[in-house]
Amino acid sequence: MKDRQAIVVKNTRVADEIWSMTLRFDDLDEIKGAQFLDIKLPDRSKILRRPFCICDFDAAEKTVEVCYAVVGGGTKVLTEAKEGDKLNVLLPLGNGYSPKGKKIMLIGGGMGAAVLPAVVTANPDKEFYAYIGFANAGKVVLEKQLADNCTNVTVATDDGSYGKKGFVTTVAREAYDAIQPDEIFVCGPEVMYRAIKKTFEGVKTPVYVSLEQRMGCGIGACLVCNCKVKRADGEGYVRVCKDGPVFLLDEVVL
Repeated sequence: MKDRQAIVVKNTRVADEIWSMTLRFDDLDEIKGAQFLDIKLPDRSKILRRPFCICDFDAAEKTVEVCYAVVGGGTKVLTEAKEGDKLNVLLPLGNGYSPKGKKIMLIGGGMGAAVLPAVVTANPDKEFYAYIGFANAGKVVLEKQLADNCTNVTVATDDGSYGKKGFVTTVAREAYDAIQPDEIFVCGPEVMYRAIKKTFEGVKTPVYVSLEQRMGCGIGACLVCNCKVKRADGEGYVRVCKDGPVFLLDEVVL
């Protein structure tokens, strides 16, 4: 983890209220999929840094991509960043996915899909099958980026306006038996994790999730992002930013 100055390479709208920003650094540590960064906004009225997952990265070019949805004042300010602007960024933060098997199933719901490209980039020796779900065609992002390096990419939309119609959790479960993945990596809202628990009930493959929580500091000091988990000695609380964001789904108390 290091506080760095980044130069904005590009910052463009890629879907309905969704933007992609590329940042270049003088140096870059090793990155794992699901790690995140904290950006200090240029607007001084926005005191807290804003956390975003590292969508993808290029170690040779020392660049990091952030894919973000415009959901409030902070992300609105971020859309105003122009090529050549400088931002203070703390990264990499948190743990990440560490695949042990060969075949990995990736499941992303909504902006949870933004976690997945970095997983693929960080593990070029693995075989990835990606399933990404969105509300409608206007929200679909990262399909081509994932397709460039995955064995297969399937898109699902709730209304059927693009790809397969239905929830991505159901679509992924339908494909599970044919793929027989060694591990399943998931990122999305909490309701999606509840659906995964139900849909994949009885499946022995370990499921790892990247939790999304509000964060104050991003380094484990403020305790805003606490979540309850089950351990061998009982239930307790952990910090998503410091102890996560990646946990075994069976450990997480939903």
